[in-house]
Amino acid sequence: MKLLLSEFVQEWPAGWKLFTGQYFMSATIRVVVYIFLLTVAIFLAYRLYKSELVRARRELADYKTRMEELSRKLSLLEARSSNITESLVYAHRIQNALLPEVSLLTESFPESFILYLPKDIVSGDLYWFYKHGNRVILVVADCTGHGVPGALMSMIGHNLINSLIKENPDDSPGKILDRLDKMVGSLFPGGKPGDPGIKESMDISVCTVNVKDMTLEFSGAFSSVYYFSGDKLNELKGDKYILGMKPGEASYTTHRINVNRGEPVYLFTDGYADQFGGEENKKFMYRRLRYLLTTINRLPMSEQKIILKDTLENWKGTNDQIDDILVMGIRI
Repeated sequence: MKLLLSEFVQEWPAGWKLFTGQYFMSATIRVVVYIFLLTVAIFLAYRLYKSELVRARRELADYKTRMEELSRKLSLLEARSSNITESLVYAHRIQNALLPEVSLLTESFPESFILYLPKDIVSGDLYWFYKHGNRVILVVADCTGHGVPGALMSMIGHNLINSLIKENPDDSPGKILDRLDKMVGSLFPGGKPGDPGIKESMDISVCTVNVKDMTLEFSGAFSSVYYFSGDKLNELKGDKYILGMKPGEASYTTHRINVNRGEPVYLFTDGYADQFGGEENKKFMYRRLRYLLTTINRLPMSEQKIILKDTLENWKGTNDQIDDILVMGIRI
């Protein structure tokens, strides 16, 4: 092994000279060859660099073109979004103009509130009230959907309720819903056979309070009303007939009770109870709403509204509002 290594070391200089051409090329020629090879290497490296530079510039130009196109589309979307938002805001103003002034409610019930929280700019929930003689008629309704479809339905519902009740102000709540059922059914017949058509409706509560004989009448379609006798919460439940699709032989029930001065009454849609939130991200549910009302019912109505709103916000947390929310409270 040592012999082989010593032989390799002895022969290495000769091999190197043979490899580099020192045995058959002069020093000048070798320098020229080295310069040539170096020039070729530099030239190839430059060509590769230039090719990569051209490709990078091309990709940069393509990227710039795409960014300009995306920027143009973004500007177009922003303009359209702004136009839509402006239209919704104007529609909101029209919808609010149709709703009765809260001052009309406080004229009959100084202790009262309305918690009205649309999910979107416009709402599918509506409230309405009207005084006729000794009777005050209160209506809370939740129309199909929310946003634009719900708002359109709520405006239709408002006009139907306004004309129907003012033309027949002495009707009982059940009779009002029977008439309204026929009107909604004629407007949205549900389509022809084989065609689903448009099946729009509303959950609604109609309540009349006679401030002279201290009676309350209620009728509802998939809705309820809460009222207190002392500290006991009571519930009047509406019928489970879809407005506009009620069986022909059926009628909406009118519940009639006696009430006392100072007792609170609450009408509401399902948005409050259906809101998701809490530690387990579940619905608020009606049992929590009943418990909350039981704890606050003796407070001034203005404070009750604040507590209801704050409780909802705390429950909702970072969740989005899932539906329109409407709660009306009056103290007899």
